[in-house]
Amino acid sequence: MGIHISYHPFAPAEVHSLYFDDMDRDASIERLGLQLGLGLDASARLKAILSHSGRARPEGMSLCQAHAYNMAKVSGLLRSCWYTSNYRFSALLELPDFGQYATDWRDVMPESIAREPPAHERFASRNDGVFLSCAGLKRLRADYAEHGAVRSQLNRVFPRGWLPIFWAAADYAVARDCGLIEAVNLVRPDAIAPSSLMA
Repeated sequence: MGIHISYHPFAPAEVHSLYFDDMDRDASIERLGLQLGLGLDASARLKAILSHSGRARPEGMSLCQAHAYNMAKVSGLLRSCWYTSNYRFSALLELPDFGQYATDWRDVMPESIAREPPAHERFASRNDGVFLSCAGLKRLRADYAEHGAVRSQLNRVFPRGWLPIFWAAADYAVARDCGLIEAVNLVRPDAIAPSSLMA
């Protein structure tokens, strides 16, 4: 069984104000729930996700994957997300030049959290969740139009009609000055119908 990839629009400012900030957390979450018109269940989920301030993670997850997973859960309460089965941009990060589109997690974390992790941890972009900044998405769009090598590689990792879904997520994010979180195994098609994710 393959992995399940979803893309979640998110802005770095939201990463700090919603995910990492400790100041006045309960009041901020309550205000956010009212602004978004969230019901009691969604508000409770938001509070549960944000209560750990980005420090908790499921067993066996790397720091990269945990941050992608948790921030994507927050984003899922705020906006639509896009499901691409097991097709992922991060599969390209081992190739020369594709790392320029991804943002190091330490660049979106507060300094106190982004300090060098223990030796067994890795922050390097891998196939366990990446953040593509708004600027990175714009550059990727332009390079896809102008460079055959970029186009062929993206077509290779998003085959059979999945690339338009990735571009729909990217274009939605860019139009709102957001980047995209690529999350692994957050959304499973047996739990949520894919049609509800391809907004």
